[in-house]
Amino acid sequence: MDKYSMLLLFMFLFALVLPAAAQHDTIALTEVEIIDFKGDECGRPVDRIQPAAIKQTSAIDAGMLLSGIPNISGVRKGPNGFDPVIRGFKYSQLNVLLNGVTKIEGGCPNRMDPATAHVDINSITNITVYKGPYALKFGPSFGGIINISTWQPRFSNVYATHLKGNVGLQNNGYGYNSTLTLEGSGKMFSYAISGGAKKYGDYRDGAGRWVNASLQQHNSSARLGFKIGKKSMFDAQVDLSKGINIDFPALSMDEREDRTNIYTVNYKGTNVSNIIKLVKINGWMSVVNHTMDNKNRTFSDTVVAVSVIDARDAGIRGEVKFNMKQGTIESGLDYEHIYKNGQRIKSMIKQPGLPVKNESIWSNAVIDNMGIYSEYQLERKAINWIVSGRVDFNSAKSNPMERLGMNDLPFYFEDSTASKYLNISFSAGLTWKLNVNNRLIVSLGHGVRSPDMTERFIVLLPVGYDRYDYLGNPGLKPEANNEFDVGLRHYSKSKWYFDGNIFLSYVTHFIGSKKVPPSIARPQTKGVLGVKQFVNFPAVWLTGFEVSLESPIEKRWHLNINAAYTYGFNPAAPGYKIENGQVVDEYVIKNDPLPEIPPFEANISFQYKLFNGKLVPVINWRGVAAQKAISVSYGEQTSKSFQVINIKINYKFSANLTVWGGVNNVFNKSYFEHLNRNIIGSFTPLYEPGRNFFVNFIFNF
Repeated sequence: MDKYSMLLLFMFLFALVLPAAAQHDTIALTEVEIIDFKGDECGRPVDRIQPAAIKQTSAIDAGMLLSGIPNISGVRKGPNGFDPVIRGFKYSQLNVLLNGVTKIEGGCPNRMDPATAHVDINSITNITVYKGPYALKFGPSFGGIINISTWQPRFSNVYATHLKGNVGLQNNGYGYNSTLTLEGSGKMFSYAISGGAKKYGDYRDGAGRWVNASLQQHNSSARLGFKIGKKSMFDAQVDLSKGINIDFPALSMDEREDRTNIYTVNYKGTNVSNIIKLVKINGWMSVVNHTMDNKNRTFSDTVVAVSVIDARDAGIRGEVKFNMKQGTIESGLDYEHIYKNGQRIKSMIKQPGLPVKNESIWSNAVIDNMGIYSEYQLERKAINWIVSGRVDFNSAKSNPMERLGMNDLPFYFEDSTASKYLNISFSAGLTWKLNVNNRLIVSLGHGVRSPDMTERFIVLLPVGYDRYDYLGNPGLKPEANNEFDVGLRHYSKSKWYFDGNIFLSYVTHFIGSKKVPPSIARPQTKGVLGVKQFVNFPAVWLTGFEVSLESPIEKRWHLNINAAYTYGFNPAAPGYKIENGQVVDEYVIKNDPLPEIPPFEANISFQYKLFNGKLVPVINWRGVAAQKAISVSYGEQTSKSFQVINIKINYKFSANLTVWGGVNNVFNKSYFEHLNRNIIGSFTPLYEPGRNFFVNFIFNF
């Protein structure tokens, strides 16, 4: 255990002996937990992860938390950096936000560091997921919005301080996760200072095989809020994180170092007048300095490659909310600027006479997006309506896309990189209160998103699921998701809760990939089958459902059952005949399933409160079907079905200390998720950890 972690442990032990009576004359900043059944979000499918679920998890990554929501999974390439997939939509088809505003652009072209990987899991208070292209006020919405909430200013009539934190340990992938936060508040100000560290080692899967999964991260933050009069407030926040030596066995490189700085400023004015209910102005900037290398790969004795990438995301957002008799209107404007620049430096170890090669990954690439949006909500006795729309002005440019050969002559060159788009999105939904116990929810949306940095500007790197080098396409058209949702919520007289939802999505100008002939570009990575370029397909379809059943929370026992499934296909996908590692022919595949869509999954969770709720054991069963609906076009592999049982126990030691402990994968099952990538250089999937004992100490003073 390093010095930093020992200091955190010492502070934790010191906090345990602080006399609780020391703050008897103050208003403590204890958390208020709101428990509900998804709530009555008007006319759109919404899921939430509450604070209790976040505290009680053994997950080490924000992406792992999301996998507990029906029809949400994650692409796994290493011990963290789970890349969320919602109803088959992934990557830039999803919009990930901090506190409804801040965006983060990762550095790795293979997405070892998606936006969720840059958020300290210990800083999260709750997560809200808006499925579908409906929540347009948060930005361009295509497949869904993931809103991760962290600290918000809280004020008290009497000055108060609050110390909280946690220390977590696990035995498989032996390591720890620790954090400590000091909060304080008065009538006019609020602040929070926190620091944390986590360190894990390699783990064993259910068959006893070692999997490279080491990681080390440090996080710190400082937050300050002020009241400005009685109706407005201002806050500024800084989040710093550092990742060191993180293994990614399913990628050609490991993360050597990642430094992420996130800066946000927020202003909020409430009840400004009889008409203006709310005014918000937000600004943010995230800076990611990302370094990767292949020094732990077997082929590093031939070529050592080091990639250094600078990724930045900055923007501003202003919003006004108006009272309109029975309804409200939210209107605003947002602007986002994304910048990426990076190189891969290759040293030929066995050819010392050759010069070092510098290859551009992104060359001063820029994407700007300005959006104007408005959302109208109308509440009636029987039906609540919501209508929203937004217009986005999107532009992009980059230095010429090029790859130089050994003689410094262009191997590939494209200087036509600029593009501009005008995207129009809209949605409508209703919640129909059929009676006291039943509600019908209907949503219809048209969400448009422009191509991202990788799809536009990447140059000959293996960034996809399949074994091809990929080439960006600056001329790509924006994708459009036309989606329809219908759901039923039932609250029984005995307070049982049922929620069911089905959806149908028709995506036009779908961004996929197609092999290009050698006359356009030849592969530059050893072992790949050729070069694919991002292209637009006319249209694809996705459909699926989510169902859940939950018992009353007032009882001593609690039962939750849920299940979900998604299926998607491309009516006419390109297929390739491969012989001796070479593509020898091309043909058309009719109704080819879309790649990287998880199979049917069901979960059953049961808990029972003992000793007036002081001791709560929880058992969870998870069953996942085999995935046989695989993409032939992408050379996707089938995956087997599996069942896993997890057990945990919550013991409330005192008002200040809670202990969570348990066992994941109780029967040491050897399994892998369908979305797990293969170990680099093989067809062996990245297996999940075997049996893992864990314990979390959570304190709050």
